[in-house]
Amino acid sequence: MRLRAWIFCLITAALSVRPLHALAESPNAAAPAGIAFAKSTAPLDVTADQGIEISQDAKEVIAHVNARAVRGNATLIGDTLTAYYRPKAAPKAAAPKGANPGTPSAGDETSNSEVWRVVADGAVEIFNPTQHAYGDHADYNIDDAVVVMTGDHLKMTTPLDIITARDSLEYWETKHQAVARGDAVEIRGEKRIQADLLVADFAENAQKQMVIDVAHGYDHVILTTATDVVTGDRADYVVETGIVTVTGRVKMTRQNNQLNGGYAVVNLNTGISTLYPAPPGDKAGDRQVKGLFMPQKKAAPVPAATASPPPPKGS
Repeated sequence: MRLRAWIFCLITAALSVRPLHALAESPNAAAPAGIAFAKSTAPLDVTADQGIEISQDAKEVIAHVNARAVRGNATLIGDTLTAYYRPKAAPKAAAPKGANPGTPSAGDETSNSEVWRVVADGAVEIFNPTQHAYGDHADYNIDDAVVVMTGDHLKMTTPLDIITARDSLEYWETKHQAVARGDAVEIRGEKRIQADLLVADFAENAQKQMVIDVAHGYDHVILTTATDVVTGDRADYVVETGIVTVTGRVKMTRQNNQLNGGYAVVNLNTGISTLYPAPPGDKAGDRQVKGLFMPQKKAAPVPAATASPPPPKGS
């Protein structure tokens, strides 16, 4: 039998633990919500299959087995969820006349607590209606509004994009920014950007969905389209225009042909790619665009069809 959230509420009420909308009063509170909890002021609903325990010494609340925390339209799932709390600083009040300013008041000693970190372990998922992230471990720092996911098969999905990473996958909620580290890949249809580090900025589209607005790739960049493979040191992709600029040691390959340069502009919408010796404003000097074009093998001619002569008369 699952333990409903009211049990958790009783525990947290006894401790005066501040709920997870600790950052809801921030100036960015009106911005579109991300995949974490910081932007919501709704109650936190927690369930678990095998109990919710509290440790006053460690200042932690733990939900065991198939644990789920829901706030508004955001959900965090894991085999185990652990919420860490700490004393909340009491608001400063004017000291009475004659009192020693350095002496703590009774209110300071009985101030409430606040949750500042939530950790999920085992089959972790964080999602809302338009974003979904997967990993083995998630560490959500509420002070910074940052969640860091690690483990195997790290992935984040949106209605249009898929992001994967080897080392870690981060979501910076106040910035609406995802950071994928280690063999990071962003995929949209037939288009694919791979790099050691990918940074994706999200924005709300006309359908009120959080989708990638701009993506940046750093180090060992590989851009793959239906016709080209472009490599370089950095890539900047503006989704609205469909244009990707690639800088550094740029190499563009199409079939057996290859171009080398210092700056490429790839229009994913038109399929037109242009290579330059250097980026705009950078004097190219003696640098040039170099191309290697392999001759296409001619196909063997197809024999013309011939008609058989008609049979002799009277045969």
